Amino acid sequence: MSESSDIDRLTGRQLEILELVAKGLTNADIGELLGCSPTTVRAHVSAILAVLEVSNRTEATARFLAACARPERVGVVLERPAIAVLPLVALDDDARTDTVARAIARDLTSLFARACWFPVISQISSARARTVATTSQALGAELGARFLVDGALWMTGEMWRLDLQIDDTTRGHCLWTERFELPAERIFDVLGEICARVVAQAYPVLVQQVQAGLASRPVAADLSAWEIPHQAMDLCAVRALDANQRATELFARASARDPTLVLAHYGAGLAAYDAVLNQWAGEGEAARDRLAAAADHCLALAPHMGEGYFLQARYFQACGEHGRVVPALEAAIGRNPSFAQAHALLAQALHVSGRSEEGMARMRHALRLGPRAFGAGLAMLHFMRCEYREALVAAEQAVTENPRYSFARVMAAVSAREAGEDARAAEHVRRLRKDYPPFLPGGFSRQFGPGTEGVRRITATLEALGMTGAGRIG
Repeated sequence: MSESSDIDRLTGRQLEILELVAKGLTNADIGELLGCSPTTVRAHVSAILAVLEVSNRTEATARFLAACARPERVGVVLERPAIAVLPLVALDDDARTDTVARAIARDLTSLFARACWFPVISQISSARARTVATTSQALGAELGARFLVDGALWMTGEMWRLDLQIDDTTRGHCLWTERFELPAERIFDVLGEICARVVAQAYPVLVQQVQAGLASRPVAADLSAWEIPHQAMDLCAVRALDANQRATELFARASARDPTLVLAHYGAGLAAYDAVLNQWAGEGEAARDRLAAAADHCLALAPHMGEGYFLQARYFQACGEHGRVVPALEAAIGRNPSFAQAHALLAQALHVSGRSEEGMARMRHALRLGPRAFGAGLAMLHFMRCEYREALVAAEQAVTENPRYSFARVMAAVSAREAGEDARAAEHVRRLRKDYPPFLPGGFSRQFGPGTEGVRRITATLEALGMTGAGRIG
């Protein structure tokens, strides 16, 4: 009997408990969340082990996560109505209010995603949608989301005031709303609890049942340690050398203040990989070492979350160990089916390993969760499939979203060349060389696997465009 069919034999209650076990909760924690005794939970766990024919919780968790990562199971999740957390509106002119508002939105997005009941649109897509649409119906259509979490934050005296609401975009009305007051001097002490309460209150409204599984969220010792990595994540999104270096410094500061802050280690890993991907000068070996360290920290601090496995996959890719990338990404997705970046990277890894159609299915998963957020990755996948027109459209959309994203500019140049658009290819090369020294084809080839036909064609096209100098982007 297959692992997937073993999981299918579990009852709804057993699946609910197994998911909580996979999140690292104890029997006492699960009993508190589900309103039953630890003894009852222990009986359910024993029954689960018997059905799965495994001897302990670790093996049961591995079986559950492997099943959750299967494309057909992810597809079921992504067919459900999606939710998007919009950037909260800062109602005063204090720069810190804007920072805290964006950080709250990111935390809410992460908490909804980890509940894993229905798909959660990525924060970067939600932020972009705010600039092109205003009504809830228009925002929902732009993001492919039925439910929108929106709100505002402002300071009054010594208190932060937070208004939140959830709208149903298909019906055009508000489903849930609440106001919170947070003491200015203790905002970080209570904010994690507030975010968890929002998700716990909203879920019964959204899915008609209580979705347990919000384990206590560890917090840093002070507000600064929490604010710093959120600011750094915004810098990472710029995808430029100067912003990346500043983000790396901020992540290091945050983890020094609170070594248990998973977001700081995860962000440091993302910044390190961007340095490798974009071939920023002097960053190769040092960036790979930082990436490996970040992955290890995330796996040690939060093995029930997907971040550490995602960074591990990035590290394997950066080292050319392509056979180890897919299992690590499946582990990440098994823990969080709404992990858009993991789906996008898995799409590329599957194509490289000869599973092109499955790779394109995974890319559709990524785009469902992050509309307009994975243009460069989609362009690369189309290019490797010889779909040059589609690659050009995706790459130029990514360049339009962020003109400083050097990897997207490279993909636009090679896609235009292969699509017969020589003038457009030359313009992309001109813009690339204006902002950065030449991109090294050899570095690109090492990154994505020189034995892959699609990668060889990209490398050859880069060389044909004259990107053969000794310099690197940056």
